[in-house]
Amino acid sequence: MRIISSIKFTFAFFTLFLLIDVSSGFSAVISNIEMPRVESKSLDNGVKLLHVKDELPRTVFYVSVGYGRLYEDKKSAGISELLTRTLSIAGTEKYPGNELYTRLEAVGGEINFIPGWENIVIELKILSRHRELAFDILSDIFTSPLFNEESLDSAKALMIEKIKRGRDNPSDIAFEKLREIIFCGSGYGGTPSEKTTGSVSASDLVKVWDKYFRGGNVSIAVSTSIDADDYFKSAEMSFSGIKKGERIYYDVNKECINDSLKEKSANIYLLPMNLEQATIVTGTVAPRLSYEGNYALHLMNYILGGGSFNSRLTSEIRVKRGLAYSVFSLVRNRYSTGVFMSFVQTRNDNVPLVLSLIRDNVKLMAQTDVPEDELLWARESINNSYIFRFEKISHILANYIDIEYNGLDADYYRDYPQKINSVKAAEIKEESAKLFSRGMITVIAGDRKIAEELKKYGNVIILENDSD
Repeated sequence: MRIISSIKFTFAFFTLFLLIDVSSGFSAVISNIEMPRVESKSLDNGVKLLHVKDELPRTVFYVSVGYGRLYEDKKSAGISELLTRTLSIAGTEKYPGNELYTRLEAVGGEINFIPGWENIVIELKILSRHRELAFDILSDIFTSPLFNEESLDSAKALMIEKIKRGRDNPSDIAFEKLREIIFCGSGYGGTPSEKTTGSVSASDLVKVWDKYFRGGNVSIAVSTSIDADDYFKSAEMSFSGIKKGERIYYDVNKECINDSLKEKSANIYLLPMNLEQATIVTGTVAPRLSYEGNYALHLMNYILGGGSFNSRLTSEIRVKRGLAYSVFSLVRNRYSTGVFMSFVQTRNDNVPLVLSLIRDNVKLMAQTDVPEDELLWARESINNSYIFRFEKISHILANYIDIEYNGLDADYYRDYPQKINSVKAAEIKEESAKLFSRGMITVIAGDRKIAEELKKYGNVIILENDSD
């Protein structure tokens, strides 16, 4: 049994330690967060078990399987969500269909099936005195899932309806197209369509299940009033039937991504839409989660567009000029890759000016040092809001699953505020230059009439928004 973190923890509350750094004038920032004590064990079939003690008489399972949208390609885009939906509808041999939910609801429990980018999550909540039912349900899910055609057809109908609704949202369309271009149509760039959804058969789902839903690819974290030894004993009895297997990670075609950024950064991709508001998204590939420079990039993003009204893009575009209502940027880092994106919605006639403001501010991040007062503001804001990453039990368990999946240091989340505090202005400039020098893709969903004026800013390519 291995202790991931030996720091004492009262599960109802996190303790924040506030540090005054007089020398820099930095006031009251979080310097440390006490993380919960986590005990872990691996079963003979490779399943990873994590245990966090809760003082309340409840048990929350957070089951993660390493398979999601980043594992897909152009042909299989959407299959992870379709599998998740089908499973949630069909249930298992012992708990078919609605019986899965009615049995849990009868004892005050609930279960949710959640598809994600890197994993499929099964979250189950129940009173600890009914935990044996939870163990039995989860065991049956892994050993006897149902993937019948009727349930698959229902899942397809729900997904196709979701895809159709997405066509009415210019933001969704622009983000999807941006990711497609950057990531060559696979992983982050794979976009589910009616065609890919309709082509999936029940046997396809079974093949995915047999490959990925195996021991080494499964992590089960639990927050419970049950003692660790009792939990591990019950888990071993319940989950030993899961087939043995190794951890499987997704592939990223870095050569294709780099070539795409190099070749297409000079282009402006226009999705013609007959709307008063245009949507501008720009983006590039970001480093993997384990990259040490990510702390500087997180501060960069907060200063550029992630920090609400005080961020540069919001200040320059919305506050000073009133050119947009919605403005933001984000950076996401995952096991093998990451993504940076910015987003602005503005009137069609404002698009050229807004695009130039985005580009000017991005360039400024890579060419000049962030002023000290701006850096201090970003550090303090990030650290003061950091506690909300742990406001729900599921968040805490998900964070420990992330540590296990990504092979991170056990104290990754505890040390995050200190790492943010140690970032210097020169590092932000250096990491920004590395990030943006790879190239930036621009996608605009807007009126076709703006194409002519956009030619001043790049080679305009019209992307017709087809029905599939």
